[in-house]
Amino acid sequence: MSDQNLLTNRHSARDFSDRPVDLETLKAILYTAQAAPSWENTQPWKAYLALGDVVQRIRQHHFELASQGTKSWTEVVPPKTWAATPQANLDAWRANMLAFFSDEDQTRFVSGQKHLFNAPAIVYLTLPRDASAYSAYDVGAFGYGILLAAEAHGVSGVPAYELVRYPAEIRQEFDIPTDEALFMGIALGYPQDNRLNQLRPKRAPLDNVLQVRQ
Repeated sequence: MSDQNLLTNRHSARDFSDRPVDLETLKAILYTAQAAPSWENTQPWKAYLALGDVVQRIRQHHFELASQGTKSWTEVVPPKTWAATPQANLDAWRANMLAFFSDEDQTRFVSGQKHLFNAPAIVYLTLPRDASAYSAYDVGAFGYGILLAAEAHGVSGVPAYELVRYPAEIRQEFDIPTDEALFMGIALGYPQDNRLNQLRPKRAPLDNVLQVRQ
């Protein structure tokens, strides 16, 4: 697969099969992602990989909390409001999703979130608690590297807030130092062949985001 196709073919999968991903494949994905750039090579990220019984326990606990409507407390708090352009893109994505999915699809989508997309593997990314936005950029680059490397190995993924909504369920399975904050989770696996995995949100026209002066 060419680099161009790797970028354009990658999309977020939201419903995975129970087919496991080989550990060596996952390690190869993470090894490749470590080539991501960072501020003066600070590499502020750490990765925690949940598989097998561990991911099953996390999923079951998450489903119970989400089904009860338990309040979530992420360790890196997302914005309460968005700037005008991101908010417009978010609104368009939601409208597109509602138009694309049937009522049955939407019900399955919500259920899938509670089950952490049924992913057989989840990578949790942390950054130092006192990190600046520059380190957050670096961890984002590492996370995107994971998604692209996964695509190159025929593995799909989705980064999602849902995966880190309840940090305690993750920390009880891993020895994560207190000076690290859970920043993002990435679900990895082989997608089911269904409509949930056919949604392809469009990106804004390049002219909307690019200004050129010569």
